[in-house]
Amino acid sequence: MNATSFLVVDDNSVALKEFTDTLKYLGYKDVHATNTASEAWAMFRVKEFACVVSAWEMPEMSGLALLKVLRNDDRYVNLPFYLSDSAFTKAKVIEAGKAGVSGLIVKPYDTDTLKDKIAGMVQAAGLGAPSEEAVSLEEGMKLLESGDYEDALNVFEKMLSEGESAEVYYNIGYIKTAKGQYQEGIEAFRKATQLDRLFAKAYEAMGRAYKELGQTQKAEQSLHKAAEIYMKSEKDENAEDILNEILELQPDTVNVYNSLGVLYRKRGDPATALKHYEKALKIHPHESHIHYNIGRVHIDMNHADKAQSHFRQALKLNPNFKEAKEALDAIELGAL
Repeated sequence: MNATSFLVVDDNSVALKEFTDTLKYLGYKDVHATNTASEAWAMFRVKEFACVVSAWEMPEMSGLALLKVLRNDDRYVNLPFYLSDSAFTKAKVIEAGKAGVSGLIVKPYDTDTLKDKIAGMVQAAGLGAPSEEAVSLEEGMKLLESGDYEDALNVFEKMLSEGESAEVYYNIGYIKTAKGQYQEGIEAFRKATQLDRLFAKAYEAMGRAYKELGQTQKAEQSLHKAAEIYMKSEKDENAEDILNEILELQPDTVNVYNSLGVLYRKRGDPATALKHYEKALKIHPHESHIHYNIGRVHIDMNHADKAQSHFRQALKLNPNFKEAKEALDAIELGAL
């Protein structure tokens, strides 16, 4: 087994889990995680780590600040330290370089790119080799990619006899569905999601298997769960593709229109967001949260009167809607 110890630091719980799960998938079992830089520094007092991967932007103490603290300690001058961020400007690259960063990783993480990045990280840092489990997984994946489903299935099932793994269950599900065995595939995908509640690909594949069986409602539920996870991990394009796929199944799905509204507002496209929210409102005209979301979009578009109208309607439908009341008060005070 690999004795290399990693410390991953990120205040985004989805991104944190995704990175740590990928390390474990690659056979690195001694992986520790925390969501604050100050806690990460405290962890160094009780344990030695061979490599650190930290988000740059975090409240209270940034990843860059953690890097500087470690580099000021003679014990950690040469410790492999990687910073992750959604956008590295020229100024950030220069600042990180001056602080002694080992490398930079762009978020959101793409799984295949992340695997390559970790492999490069490990090689550059001279860290230990992957475990026997990782070697078996790589063997199974090569067989799967070559279309040798039976031999790949044998490798994955043998791995399960030595310990359960969400990724292995997912690969078994993939093989089963490729062979048209959708119910068996669903069972494997379900086990994968039970082991990893944020495994978006498994929910996505399960939804498509349900679709092949004509079980539309279950397909919609699984696909929507995948879309929610993608949205939380800032993989908006993946989320959008799945949400549109759900609309092909169920054109009157209010949650999908609402989610698309959230996506487009986040992208800075309030006009398109408004269209989706209004479609959701046609289906459920008495849903207070939809009125609230429409009100927020009108604020973005500088339509204060229309925003007030929807905030008032949200409060009429739900008198205890705190956020709607605060937004309405802010408008009346001229703060919005």
